[in-house]
Parts: sequence; structure tokens; C-alpha cells
Amino acid sequence: MAQTLPEAPPILMENFGHEVREHLQKVLAEVKARPRDPEANGRMGMTLQTYEEYRIADVYYQRALILQPDDFRWLYYSAIAQAALGNHQRAAEGFKDALRVRPDYLQAHLRLADSLFYAGQLDESHRIYQSLIEKKSGFPQAHYGLGRVLAARRDQAAAADQFQKAIDLFPGYGIAYYALGMALRDLGEVEKAKVKLALYQQYRLSRAPLSDPLISSIAELNTAGSEILKRGAILESAGQIEQSIAEHERALLVNPRLTQAHINLISLYARTGAFDKAEKHYRDVVAINPNLDDSHYNYGVLLVRQERYKEATEAFLRSLQSNPLNPEAHHNYAVMIEGEGRLDEAAGHYRIAIENKPNHRSAHFHLGRILVNQGKLPEAIEHFLQTLTPEDDETPRYKYALGATYIRSGEREKGILELRGALDMAKRLGQSQLAASLERDLRNLNQIQ
Repeated sequence: MAQTLPEAPPILMENFGHEVREHLQKVLAEVKARPRDPEANGRMGMTLQTYEEYRIADVYYQRALILQPDDFRWLYYSAIAQAALGNHQRAAEGFKDALRVRPDYLQAHLRLADSLFYAGQLDESHRIYQSLIEKKSGFPQAHYGLGRVLAARRDQAAAADQFQKAIDLFPGYGIAYYALGMALRDLGEVEKAKVKLALYQQYRLSRAPLSDPLISSIAELNTAGSEILKRGAILESAGQIEQSIAEHERALLVNPRLTQAHINLISLYARTGAFDKAEKHYRDVVAINPNLDDSHYNYGVLLVRQERYKEATEAFLRSLQSNPLNPEAHHNYAVMIEGEGRLDEAAGHYRIAIENKPNHRSAHFHLGRILVNQGKLPEAIEHFLQTLTPEDDETPRYKYALGATYIRSGEREKGILELRGALDMAKRLGQSQLAASLERDLRNLNQIQ
């Protein structure tokens, strides 16, 4: 007796542009004509996956697997869909199933290691990354992944070595420069760290390519929307906000379910004051996938701009529920609850933000203020010291906090030195109100005439 196939959820065709809708309808018609054809079902999954409909895509992959058990393609694509949905443990199990069929497919080993890392299984992730390196796979991602495992274990020297090897294999590897800069900073090599972080800014839109024939087969089904989206991101980085918005909207005309375009437009429209349009894109992206942490985070920032603080707090919390490691969401949620007087809880979130982004100046600053309030002055000073670089418009305020805390802890000379430095910078930057406050404090300390 033939095994019953799982019923696929309906595809909301009205959510797609005309060209995409025609494409989906054509592939769906093939499935309806041959419902027990594994190739037709698998092709439907691939088509849905290219339009980021991962949940429905996986149903079609499961149908294909019932009809054609142990086909590597459907196992592999299903695992990738689960990873995209944030189900990293299920994804890891899927990649393992796929590798039992084709243990030679190194790209699957790499994706398995990534999923294991996100699932918190560092030992197994470490072993697979190391194996890929020993097999001379040539994947810069293997060195980057191993570096992340080592950094998570606080072995910053070994992590830095792996991040550098990743960059040696692909000199434009943006996120690897960032990781290397953070590792060097933790090692006390501040000047070297600054160089690497500057290179991250230069290459932050660049990712190491991964030659993966099976993924290329999916990507070939839809390239237009993604290419337009890339142009929009480049325009945003150049400060051309209106032009960036136009490109993002063009990408959505090609593929209305391109989640990253919606996420970016929440932020872009918020920056122009078009709050209604920003909110519409939030509603649109949540309807597609309610578990994307960046969508909730950007919406929270939008709500703060509108002084809708209670709703903003809820949005940042939803972001954390989708991704418990998001440092910006931890920081902003902490700011919200600190304002409600929940200082201990806020301090905990600032600490998590710092663990996941050690150079988060604002998190260090806010945590330092709470520690001062709690009388933990030496620890507060350590956090304020982390806020002093790079020098920008915020530095005078941070130096002010450091100086005041030094004085409060009995280190008067150090405190006065920091307050004078803050005053000089505030004057140079035209921050007259802050400068007046600093002059008053120094006068009270008999350090200014």
C-alpha cells in the first residue's frame, strides 16, 4: 500500500509579484499533475526555498523523501531549510542523515558544524571544523568556524590564529576581520585590533563564497531580487538612504517575500520619519516569518523613535526570544527595563550583550552606571575604561563618567585628569552644555579658575 504523503500548506500566491507567482503556479501544476513524482515534489521545495518559504519547502522535501528515500538532495535541502528557520538541532540531525548517504560532500560537513555550533554542541562542531581543515577543503569558513568555537572557549590566541587563516584564504572576508579584531582586543593588542576593525568596515558587505553545486541549483531559480537587494545595501552604506529605499522596494516587486528587504526597510523608513511605511514592512515580514530577530529588533528601534516605550520593550523581548545571543537586543531591552528601575535584571542583559559583543561601548557605559549605583566602583571603572575608544562625539560623556567614578573611589588625581580631558573634548566638539557641567564640577574641585 502506498504511503500517504503529508499535505502541503497552501501557498498564498497573492503575496508574490506577477513573475514569481507565474513561476510558482507552473511548478505547482507539475506537482498536481504528478503528485507521487519525487522530482516534482523536490523541485517545488527548491522553488519555494529560493523565495524563502522554508517551512512549506520542507513539507515538499519530506514528500519527496517518502517517495524517494535516502535521496541526498532532499535530505540536504531539508536540513538547510531547518537551519534557515533557526531549528539548528533538527538541522544538525538532517545533515547527519544526508552525510550517511554521501559522506564525501564536504559542504554538508561544513553546514553540520555550523548548526552544531549554533546548537551549543561545541566539541562536535570543533571536531568537524578541524577535520575539514586537515582534509585541505580550502574552505575559509572552516577556519572561521573553528575560530568561533575557540573564542567561545575563551582561547582568544588560538581563535585569532584561525580567523587570520580564514582571511588568508579569502582576503575580503568581512566578518572574519571583525572576529579577529575582537580577539586581538581581548588579547590587549589594541592597535592591531583597530586595523582589523577598520578592514571590517571596508569589507563588511563581503562574504567568503562557498562553492556548493546543490545550493547553486536553488539560487539559479531566483537571482533578480537578491541582486537588487545587494545594490540597496551598498547605497545605504554610502549614506544614500532614499536611493537605497527605492532599490529595496524594487527587490520586493520581484519577490515580495524577500524577508531581508522588509527588515532593512523597517530601519530605512524609520530613519526618514516614514513610520507608517516602516510599520507596514514589519507586519509584512512577521507574516512571512515571525521568528526573525532582526525584524523585531528594528521594530523596537522604530517604536523608541516614536516614544512608544512599552511596545518597544515587548519588541526587543521578542527579538531575544528569536535569538538569545543578539547583543543589540539585549542592550536595548536592558535600557528599557533600566528605565523601569529593574536594575539587577538590566545589568544581567548588559553583561550578556558584552559577552556577545565585547566592544559594545554603550553596554559597558550603562552597566558601569548601575555598578556605581550599587557601590561597586572598581568594576564600574573597568567598564568605563572600555568606552574610551574609538574617540567620537560620545567620548566626552564617557570620560566624564570615568572621571567622576575615579574621584568617588578616592583616586582624585586620575579623576581630575579624565574630567579635564572630557572638558577639552567637549569644547572642541561644541558640546557647550556638557562643557558647562564639567567646568562646574572642576570648579567645585578647585581645579579651574
